[in-house]
Amino acid sequence: MKAFVFPGQGAQFVGMGKDLYENNAEAKEMFEKANEVLGFRITDLMFEGTEEDLKQTKVTQPA
Repeated sequence: MKAFVFPGQGAQFVGMGKDLYENNAEAKEMFEKANEVLGFRITDLMFEGTEEDLKQTKVTQPA
């Protein structure tokens, strides 16, 4: 059994999750599903966005 545990709001940073996305097929699938469900590419904001992008509630909460 594997678990990924992440800190809560306020610990976000540009690039978070990118290594997991690029190196784990199951994680990538889940990130892509999140993009679909949210209606915008949260991965673009998480991986290449700005600190200000990540402070937006619509991004911070699901990220």
